[in-house]
Amino acid sequence: MEEAVERNWAAFSQTEAIRRGVEWLDLVRSQPLNARFAALAESFEREGYRPETLRQLVSVDEARRRWAALAAFYKANGHFLVTNGPYQLKSWSHDSVMLSAFRDLSYPLGVGSYDSYAIPRRGFITAVDSMGDRIRISGDVEVIDKFQRRYRLTRMPISSIPLDALKRTPPECRFVVVNDQRHVVLAGAVPLGESSSFQFDFKNRLPVGRYTMFATITLNGNVMNADIREIPIVVSP
Repeated sequence: MEEAVERNWAAFSQTEAIRRGVEWLDLVRSQPLNARFAALAESFEREGYRPETLRQLVSVDEARRRWAALAAFYKANGHFLVTNGPYQLKSWSHDSVMLSAFRDLSYPLGVGSYDSYAIPRRGFITAVDSMGDRIRISGDVEVIDKFQRRYRLTRMPISSIPLDALKRTPPECRFVVVNDQRHVVLAGAVPLGESSSFQFDFKNRLPVGRYTMFATITLNGNVMNADIREIPIVVSP
């Protein structure tokens, strides 16, 4: 598109097109422009053309493959309006447009992959078993129940959630340990362990003494309005 404008084949805006006396840039309906685009794509494929700003990022071979793919797309679809989906322009007329919906099953993100941004979920510590320098934490997490365009967050014990569901969004326990001077001496995160709980063993990780641990259960890294539990730790000789 930039090449077309630089070569004065078309203009990006209607106002500029009128001022220049050229076509308003159209990747679909203008047959003369499409013919020029097709010839340009073939020329760029032969040259392995890369814009100056991309020369350090794209090799000649990769550029040729991309131009070849663009030419193949035009031959298959009759236009240059390339989209990443899930819709592609299928057909058009003066008063209507038809879009085809498709799903690329090789794409790693499926339905609901971005729910963590729109519907952040929280975790809650429900039980702490303290054995001096060993801690076991159990908890609940929020689960999304969807129905049509609505949803409901339901709080459930981690132990009652099927393993395959936990693998899709594995909870973790983030923690900070401070000494009696309130200085941070240890911090990190642990994954879900045996018995659907989080296991901590500070015996060989901290010197002998008394500490305080602050812990929270998170999903998808969400720590907004976190449910934080303060837990005493005693590391014995």
